[in-house]
Amino acid sequence: MMPDTIDDNEIEDWIEEDEGAPIEDQKGPLDIDSIGTKYASSQLRVVRETKDLSLDYLLTTTTYGKPIIDTSPSYQRRLRWTNKKRSLLIESLLLNIPIPPIFLYEKEYNEYEVVDGRQRVEAVISFLKNNYHLTGLRYWNELNGKRYNDLPPILKKGLLRRSISSIVLLAETTKPTEDVDIRTVLFERLNTGGEKLNPQELRNAIYQGSFNKLLFELSETKVFRKIWGIPDITQGSSEEIDPKFLENTLYKTMTDCELVLRYFAMKLIYFDVLKGSIKSVLDKCMLLYQRADDKQIIGFRKEYTAAMETLLGIFEDDTFILPKTRRISRPLYDGLMVAFTIGEGSELRSSPEIRQKLAVSLENREKYNILVAKANTIESIKERIDLAMEILYK
Repeated sequence: MMPDTIDDNEIEDWIEEDEGAPIEDQKGPLDIDSIGTKYASSQLRVVRETKDLSLDYLLTTTTYGKPIIDTSPSYQRRLRWTNKKRSLLIESLLLNIPIPPIFLYEKEYNEYEVVDGRQRVEAVISFLKNNYHLTGLRYWNELNGKRYNDLPPILKKGLLRRSISSIVLLAETTKPTEDVDIRTVLFERLNTGGEKLNPQELRNAIYQGSFNKLLFELSETKVFRKIWGIPDITQGSSEEIDPKFLENTLYKTMTDCELVLRYFAMKLIYFDVLKGSIKSVLDKCMLLYQRADDKQIIGFRKEYTAAMETLLGIFEDDTFILPKTRRISRPLYDGLMVAFTIGEGSELRSSPEIRQKLAVSLENREKYNILVAKANTIESIKERIDLAMEILYK
């Protein structure tokens, strides 16, 4: 049985909780000379040009032969648009209503990445490839239920002649490329699509590397999806998005990846490696492990998978679930996951004994507050993990 659905409001509450700082980061005095030096050395010189791209050109350059335009570079957020939202974009194009420009980054001569506007580009290409039917149209309501191949020839031709304005960015910088990935900086700063990037989407854009890939991998395992109530279905091509994914808040906001990240960040908090707000610790953890080598990644994968599989074996459908509310608890997940790894080598209690000890602890007001209260101080996190270790190990 899957846990109750986590909605957008709950994710917003989580983000707000993580903003609070247990121990503020140290701030040095304002040094005018160093500020001037930093300003001079950090300037990005961005050259840009504007092009109108016909929809026919967009389809050709993203689909046939070697694609000229990469619509989904790795730093992009997951697709979020529903069929209705994609359909309204197609209707706007049929009505010749201007839509916001897309931003492209020229990574090589005549080879581009979509920095901003992926949802719009994918909606257009997917429709032209006959991959979804129109729905929720207001002016062209007689086209509801129709795919591209169902349209009258005059509308097909008219649609292919429509264009989307693009701004092509050709960036240079005075800093070495290993210090500044201009693509991800532009992606983070532009964000013109109307939906603000949440913290994990920003981390995905900025901290590309082996560790970020591992977060996706671990969040897509059957055991993770079973515990967190994410549909266990294989994602198809970028044009074919199962509605169950778009309806799942954890998946569409990349919060599933952030949940995996929390495990590694909480361990670093416990051992006093990182301090600050939870949000800043998550950021620092991404930076610390950004370019983890193969040996580290193998170790991370093994320890996380072992913790998830063991805890699922112990608690089954009640893994990280609070008995009274039947809601899954993020603090309980933090505590039990980290405690399991830290205590490895000690004697694990039997499954019935662990379930009983957890139930008793959740009935005790003081221990309940330690295990699932919203306090995010360094000490409360350590106390939570220590109590979880007492529950799991003899």
